[in-house]
Amino acid sequence: MILQLGVEPSWFNTSSMTIKKRPHFIPGASSSSGDLRTYMIDLPPLGDTAVPEMLLKILEPYRKEGCILDDERAKLYASVVNKGCALRFAFAAAMFGESSEALFWLQLPQALKHLMNKLLNKPLSKGHVSEPFLEVDEKAMLSRITSKGKAAEKMGRDVMSQGQLRLMAFDQKELWECANERISWHEILEGEEVIQNRVHELLSVGDLEVAVSLLLSTPPESSYFYLNALRAVALSSTVSRSLHELAVKVVAANMVRADRSLTGIHLLCAVGRYQEACSQLQDAGCWMDASTLAATHLKGSDYARVLRRWAGYVLRTEHNIWRALILYVAAGALKEALAALREAQLPETATMFILACHEIHAEIHASLDVTDDHESSSIKENLLHFPGLDPQSEEVIAAGECFGQYQRKLVHLCLDSPPFYD
Repeated sequence: MILQLGVEPSWFNTSSMTIKKRPHFIPGASSSSGDLRTYMIDLPPLGDTAVPEMLLKILEPYRKEGCILDDERAKLYASVVNKGCALRFAFAAAMFGESSEALFWLQLPQALKHLMNKLLNKPLSKGHVSEPFLEVDEKAMLSRITSKGKAAEKMGRDVMSQGQLRLMAFDQKELWECANERISWHEILEGEEVIQNRVHELLSVGDLEVAVSLLLSTPPESSYFYLNALRAVALSSTVSRSLHELAVKVVAANMVRADRSLTGIHLLCAVGRYQEACSQLQDAGCWMDASTLAATHLKGSDYARVLRRWAGYVLRTEHNIWRALILYVAAGALKEALAALREAQLPETATMFILACHEIHAEIHASLDVTDDHESSSIKENLLHFPGLDPQSEEVIAAGECFGQYQRKLVHLCLDSPPFYD
C-alpha cells in the first residue's frame, strides 16, 4: 500500500556506511520522528488518512535494515513514483509477482483514452493527449522487477509482449494486428479447412474483396465448391451488382445444402446485420472473433454491448478479472468494473482503480486541444463529468468506506505481528 500510494524515494535511504555507493541514493534522510506522512507523495481522498503514517512506523525496523527494496528496485521506483498512480500500482503489483495485475494497470490509461475517444466520437490526435510514460519502458521494467536472471528476463519480456498483453487487446488497431497475424499463419498451411479459416479472418477485418476472390478460386470438384460459392456471391453484393445477381442464382440453387454455422454469420454480415453476427459468434464461443468484427463494423452502444458481454464471460467463466476489467473500461462499463472488484473482495484495488481512473481522466480532459466554438466547448463540457465513477455516487462512497475498514484491519494485523527478518 505504501508503494501504491507513493513514498519519497529518500525514505529507502538507511544509515548504512555504504549508502553513498548505492545507485538509488537520493539526498535526504529519513527519520522516525515527526509526521511520517510528509514522506508520502500524496494522500488519497479515500480511506483513512492516518493509516499511511501508522504503516510507515510499522515498516520502520524493516526500512532501517534496508530490506524493503533492493538497490535496483529502489532505483526503478524512484524513476516511476512521480509518473502517475497507475504506473506506481503496476510497479507494486510486479514487485509482488502479480504480473497480470501489473499489465492491467499499464493498459488502463489506454483503455480510458479509448473510451474518451468514443465519447468524443472522433479520434484524438497524438498531440491532444500527453503520454505520461514515454520515458519508461513499462514491459522492460516489469521483466526487470520480476526476473531472476538473463534467461528469466528474456522469458518475462516475451510473455509480456506476446502473451498476456495481447489478451488485453480491445481497440481496432490491436485486434486487426492479431487477426492479420492469424491470416498469415493460415496462408502457410494447405487444405480446405484452412481456406475456411482464412475467409473467416479476412471477413473479420473487412477485406471482402480478397475473401470473395479466395472463395471463388475453389475448384468445382471440391466438396466445398457450392458452399464457398454461396458465401462468395452473397458477400460480393457489396462489391458489384453483377456478382450480386449471380449470388441470387447460386443461393436459390443450393439453399437446401448442409452448411456450417459460420456461414450463417457470414451471410448476416453480407446484409449488414453485424450486431446479430457478433451475438452468434459469442454464442458459439468465438469471443475474439466477435470483438474483432464489432471493432470493424459497430460503433457506440452496439460496440460497447459486445465488449461488455465478453467481459462478463471472461470474468465468470475464465476467472480472469484483470482482462475483464480492461474490457469493461473499454466498453464504458466502469460501474461493472468497480462492482467486479468489490465482489472479488479487493477493497484496496477498487480504491486504487477509482484513483487511477480519475487521474487519467483529468489528464486527458486537461490535454484536449479544442477551439472556442460552441460545438467543441460543448464536447469538452460533456467530458468534464467522468461517466460511472462520480465521487458522489453510492458505489464510490461505499468503496471508500470498505477501503477505510480494510486499512484499519491491516494496521491491527501488522501491530499484532512482531518484526521478522528473512
